Amino acid sequence: MQKRGFPPKKNDKRMNETIIARELMVITATGESLGKMTRDAALSLAWEQDLDLVEIGMQDGIPLTKIIDYGKMVFKQQKQQSQNKSNTKKTELKTMKLTYKIGDHDLDVRRNQAEKWAKDGNPMKIFLQLRGRENQYEDLATAKINEFVASMEWFYRKDEKSKILKQGNTFNLVLYPKK
Repeated sequence: MQKRGFPPKKNDKRMNETIIARELMVITATGESLGKMTRDAALSLAWEQDLDLVEIGMQDGIPLTKIIDYGKMVFKQQKQQSQNKSNTKKTELKTMKLTYKIGDHDLDVRRNQAEKWAKDGNPMKIFLQLRGRENQYEDLATAKINEFVASMEWFYRKDEKSKILKQGNTFNLVLYPKK
């Protein structure tokens, strides 16, 4: 129960004495509408049942209130929010770094890792950076990326828009898991 005389916190609903309207529309805990009432009459009715009077909205310019156990309502809302949060699937953009002269075994290791990411439903960003004198091997770099993408085409796909982007001396490509 809220302390008397204290205004509600920013996210809390107005309840009991903090309701400032003189006339209210009142709904019981079972959902039955009691119609318009004065604030004092609604408060006494709520206290007779050892419940709270909570403002839940507006109806025709008159505050709509409900007689409920506020603590129980907050608990149910928090429980529902945590359940919704646990049911949402979290995907994360994974990054795979390659070099233009990477060996076959290292490509196999990265391919296996990418397959695990695809099974988890995570999109993958392929990242290849050329340094210094390596910048003359742009064609080898794009060929290596295309070879790697071709070897993973049965569990990752390219979008119609996605292509190898070159930003300075870095090549990027984003792939999405097949469903």
